[in-house]
Amino acid sequence: MDVARKYIEVLAFVALWMALGWIFHLDTNSYLLIGVPLVVLFQRFVRQRPLRQLWVRDAAAFRLGLVGSIISVLLILAPGYDLIFVAVPKKSWNVALWFLCAMAGAVFAAFAITQQRANAARRALPSFISAVLIGMAIMAVSALASHPGIGVPLSKLYLLIKQFLLYFAVTFVLEEVAFPGALDSHIYQLPTDGQRRGGSAWLSAIFVSALWGIWHLPLLPTGGAAAFAAAIPMLIIVHTLTGVPLSFCWRASGTLVLPAAAHALIDSYRNCVQ
Repeated sequence: MDVARKYIEVLAFVALWMALGWIFHLDTNSYLLIGVPLVVLFQRFVRQRPLRQLWVRDAAAFRLGLVGSIISVLLILAPGYDLIFVAVPKKSWNVALWFLCAMAGAVFAAFAITQQRANAARRALPSFISAVLIGMAIMAVSALASHPGIGVPLSKLYLLIKQFLLYFAVTFVLEEVAFPGALDSHIYQLPTDGQRRGGSAWLSAIFVSALWGIWHLPLLPTGGAAAFAAAIPMLIIVHTLTGVPLSFCWRASGTLVLPAAAHALIDSYRNCVQ
């Protein structure tokens, strides 16, 4: 019953997030941003876990130290520049909030990087590679539908790197922190006594990944009922193929570092080829 309750709680959380997107006709950035307080509330009052465990599963305390502080400053540079010189001059306040989230995410990313254990990262590497290859293959197939090139030319190398840095930081506040960080951890728990709780490892990963796909529905352009219905299985398939290895990557590594890097690589590649 405890396992079933957790599945229901995760389903209700995603349903609430989607309902807010539809009711208020939120654009992409607003839809992502509204997830920040929702994830915080879920982590504190449903999971009843400290926020630091969204980024490091078993973190006992949040601390950066000198190395973490240096990493956070370096990661803040890219979103900080775009906030000051792009979003604010254009008065694009939703975009400005996105960059602020990326700046906050840079601090949480630095915390996770300093907490990442090398042996755990090695265990997670196969899942990381699988997620990246599958995600990039999906983006490449999608790009081929509109133009023949799927490689990243040298002229776009700067864009690829910058996009990666932005997405890597922001995923510690938006999207990635919600699905693996909060929801997958809620269903599939690895307590300190070594006994697994939360049912099948595969079933839970598939469930959270499928919900991740469905979660995108409020972001789809308005269309007919047939187009909407056709999008549902496609979103589920695409995000399950990528999301399942991301869940296993999160579980094995113990931090969001590798899942966030995989997600950032996929999205930055998509932006360079589409």
